[in-house]
Amino acid sequence: MYKVGKNWAVATLVSAGILMGATTVHADTTTVSATDNDVTTTQPVAVTPVETVSAENGASQPGTTEHPGDVAQPGKQINDQTTQTKDQYGLTPDAAKAVQDAGMDPAKLTQDQVTNLDKINFKKSGSDKTGTQMTYEQYRAIANDLINRDHRYSIPFFNAKEIQNMPASHTRDAETNEIADLDIWDSWPVQDANTGEVVNWNGYQLAVAMMGIPAKNDSHIYLLYNKYGNNNLADWKNAGPIFGFNQNSLHQQWSGSATKNSDGTIELFYTDVDTSDHGLNNQRIAAANLTLTVNPDGTVSINKVNNNHIIFAGDGYHYQTYAQWSATNKGADNVAMRDAHVIEVDGQRYLVFEASTGTENYQGEDQIYNWQNYGDNAKTNIENFFGILNNDDMTSRASWANAALGILRLNNDESNPKLADVYTPLVSAPMVSDEIERPDIVKLNGKYYLFAATRLNRGTGDDLWSKADKTIGDNVVMIGYVSDHLTYGYKPLNGNGVVLTSSVPFNWRTSTYSYYAMPIAGDDSDVLITAYMTNRGYVAGQGNRSTWAPSFLVKINNDGTTQVLSKATNQGDWIWDSSSENDKMLAKSIDEAKLTGEAVPTRVPDLSSGSKKDDPDPVPGYQPGKGSWAVGPDDVAPELPEFPLPDKPTPTTPDRPEKPTTPDPDNPGKPTSNTPGTPEQPLNPGQPVISGTPGTSDVPSGKPAIQQTNNVKNDPATLPQTGNESGVVALYVGSLFALLGLAGIQKRVK
Repeated sequence: MYKVGKNWAVATLVSAGILMGATTVHADTTTVSATDNDVTTTQPVAVTPVETVSAENGASQPGTTEHPGDVAQPGKQINDQTTQTKDQYGLTPDAAKAVQDAGMDPAKLTQDQVTNLDKINFKKSGSDKTGTQMTYEQYRAIANDLINRDHRYSIPFFNAKEIQNMPASHTRDAETNEIADLDIWDSWPVQDANTGEVVNWNGYQLAVAMMGIPAKNDSHIYLLYNKYGNNNLADWKNAGPIFGFNQNSLHQQWSGSATKNSDGTIELFYTDVDTSDHGLNNQRIAAANLTLTVNPDGTVSINKVNNNHIIFAGDGYHYQTYAQWSATNKGADNVAMRDAHVIEVDGQRYLVFEASTGTENYQGEDQIYNWQNYGDNAKTNIENFFGILNNDDMTSRASWANAALGILRLNNDESNPKLADVYTPLVSAPMVSDEIERPDIVKLNGKYYLFAATRLNRGTGDDLWSKADKTIGDNVVMIGYVSDHLTYGYKPLNGNGVVLTSSVPFNWRTSTYSYYAMPIAGDDSDVLITAYMTNRGYVAGQGNRSTWAPSFLVKINNDGTTQVLSKATNQGDWIWDSSSENDKMLAKSIDEAKLTGEAVPTRVPDLSSGSKKDDPDPVPGYQPGKGSWAVGPDDVAPELPEFPLPDKPTPTTPDRPEKPTTPDPDNPGKPTSNTPGTPEQPLNPGQPVISGTPGTSDVPSGKPAIQQTNNVKNDPATLPQTGNESGVVALYVGSLFALLGLAGIQKRVK
């Protein structure tokens, strides 16, 4: 799902060290805060655990501590380099060996190249610091699979003329309390936490979705329902916004998951987002317990919302906190603590979520000098190393990148869950990517399949994602991993982690994102891929709102490979059964995948291996019959220049926090702590009751569901941005982004 990740213009930075919801114990720095904007810190005087006062409500959080020096500044070297004897060319033994393995002539290296090669940390110990690592070579391989339109991973072409706006998104808006045509994007069903299958709740299937008025800063979650097994898009109904009406745009809800409790209530996990801090997105993983009612007329309504509270907001060590991020953000750093997915194993509930690594393996320019981040042979690694250092934007991206897919365990209170244990991330991408989102896990054949969505333009490889934009018109992908264990040991599917690659431009009606894998009852070899279609804010033309996409199948092979199948459903089908397949939703060619007037990408596919006639809207360079794509002068990435690298400051070594006590450091499946969970931080006490038939004037009275003082000027420049992060939708021009060097500013409209 797309949220405001990178904040490109930050007027005010908050320097602080607030920790919320952490259960790990580290060397301490005491931080006391009354509000997010009133922060003081003291230097540590001991290494014993201390309490941290929460910025949320002033409540003490036992077992939560910070650690000295936990904010590592990009540009500073963290890895200690042992003094080594250098050869005649000035190379250390490790660097000399890498040059030799690469088949390079050391005599031809410039002094700057030698200096930078000597800074590389060749140690292998850092590769397992934060779970399975997405390497730079894997990232580049995924990008090439997208650019080359590998048929095993390319998302099917959908028939644009069959796509409809979701009728249930014509409803009463959570902020204005008026009937409006809303966009609908990130969505998830109420699932059985053990099997992952859609819950049959009193004969209904339930789903939660982010919705809002197009091109507005309006992001809230709604409850949708339909008869169980009904795969007709038009039959879905809207029970209204979960947290009521008259909501403030400064307090939003983003993606999560939901399951049914043993007492029949629904346990919702979502992202609570406070944007009152100068429009920045303070994201926290939250939970709420929903009591639903089936009315005599067959409608479903939200009867009560209980125990709405924050569960986790980072611990600083495994996962970056908002305070850490805001203290170091230079305008190009993604903040993430969201998208919690619930899964139950052996009677224990866990949350898998999107985050950024903490100081266990933090962001910083030193990550560029970490040999383990590259992942290929010496020649390719050195080429990529110099490629990053020769490009200022890529150097910046590599310094900030620290995306992670995290995991925590909940206690056994189903309807009011608290944090029990925090684990090392399952997957991380230091130096490689700064955003990997919407993780979910599907259990198949005794294995755990972890899926997540990402955008290549959240990564370091400017050359590749800009080429993807020019070639395909988009750069979104779904990645996947598999393990025999829930909490560790994940290996990338298909060798590099690729599962899905975009196939049409981002501003087409049939563009998809926010992929969410669902298990299929009785089928251990396939998963159903759900998504939303058409980016937010009328990107595909006036009246074309973002809507639920047709679902489709991906085959999971026992050898760790996958393949997209040509099987599609109606829009918004969460349950694959005998009535699901609808071939009309599939396009016979790329022509049918676009509406009249939608421009084709720079290169278009020759689907019939030479017999296809020219596209109705041909573009320069398109040559049917010349393989899958016509090759033009811009299709080959320029070779790395062989001139001296620009001078860069020599990184220094800041203080590093001590690693927390771990029960069994040799077992990655062990939690870092068995400390009892953090007390909940209540949200919205006195939650109003939501009832009545959707679309009527039955509006709750009294206080709004979420009250918040507007302490930010009502200036679009300071408000949190969603969708395309500016609220204004522009036509997609990939080459312009490459020309202007706005690689990180091009945003996907969600």
